[in-house]
Amino acid sequence: MMRGISFRDHYRNFPEQFIVDMLILKGWAHEADLSLAEAATREALEGWIDIGLGVRHSDQGRMFDPVEVTNFLKWAGVNERDAFWADRYVTTERRLTDDLASLGESETYKVVFRRSFHIREGAERARLRMPLPLASPHLVDLVISPFAEAAGDISLHVSAGRLEARVSALRPGDLTFGAELSFKALRRPEGTTEQLSEKEFELYLRPNEGLIVVTERIKALARSLAERARTSEEALHSFWDFILDEFLIGLIHYDQIDVRQPCDWALEAGLCDCQLASALFVALCRANNIPARLTGGYMLYRPAPANHYWAEAWIDDRGWTPVDFLSWDLSRGGRDAQWRDRCFGRLDPRMTTQAMPLAFTGALGIPMPADFIVVPTARPGGFQIPLFGADGNAVYSDLIEFKT
Repeated sequence: MMRGISFRDHYRNFPEQFIVDMLILKGWAHEADLSLAEAATREALEGWIDIGLGVRHSDQGRMFDPVEVTNFLKWAGVNERDAFWADRYVTTERRLTDDLASLGESETYKVVFRRSFHIREGAERARLRMPLPLASPHLVDLVISPFAEAAGDISLHVSAGRLEARVSALRPGDLTFGAELSFKALRRPEGTTEQLSEKEFELYLRPNEGLIVVTERIKALARSLAERARTSEEALHSFWDFILDEFLIGLIHYDQIDVRQPCDWALEAGLCDCQLASALFVALCRANNIPARLTGGYMLYRPAPANHYWAEAWIDDRGWTPVDFLSWDLSRGGRDAQWRDRCFGRLDPRMTTQAMPLAFTGALGIPMPADFIVVPTARPGGFQIPLFGADGNAVYSDLIEFKT
């Protein structure tokens, strides 16, 4: 049903209740009656199984792949096979966006941000890392108070966009540290007096940087899309329209990507997540001689915060111009004109932690699985954002708590 990506029992390692909880958080974040939400979610899940969603039966019950489930429900929504995506995911995302946009710029965010590393047997001395917000013209009055919730020899070090814990001896179990944060996240003003230096200009045109790989195919596509563009902004909009119209933006299995040409892989698959969609946009910009970068951080939705990636492109006299493919969901795959450009050139407040390639969190400090998935879930007192391997084992879990 979806080209370019395969779903197999190898990935179906998450129990049914986990999947239901994932869907409730994404589709019912504002609902008070969770019993109604659970019943409706289970009914939707049964409907997807009836029309082809994969499931593995085990002695633990039915097991699913969160990547497959997410993409299937969006595929079913786009193809009008099921209304759950439009009625629940899209409606909830729009309300979260509107609620965040309604907050004044005097809003001070007070956040407790923890990361728990799930240490396995055989781990050695390490430097463990977690992201921190980056101070910028759009994130001001930043105060960071780090803490550790672990006994033993552990020291914490704060640098731009990063909190590092240096640990002399790792023991199996959970090791948690974090920071109390206070900041204001501002919307981006129109116009700028900032200029890129020649060195920066070259940096943000590099043809090979992680997921951003400018191949001959990307160059040809960028030329074709921008052929009639009279300005850089028109070129950006042509790249934006292409991605909104030609892709399903859901989740991917990173072990299936061709690491030599990940953007070409996305073109073949017709599928990407927020990170790969943003990387493709950056690659198209760079192929057209427009400086661009991949940016990441956390959405500040109080009912359901989440990690996220977006892109920024440089336009003279305007500066770094953000584009966020969250608009794909908001506009029902680009179909609703009033939402289609909601995240083109403007962003609501968010906690930016990475502006690559100069500011990034860096290596975790423990091995990353070849394939992974991040699945936010609600929990008492906050929101958990764990990273799992495809085998269903958690590598680390972030916990975000908003304080009044």
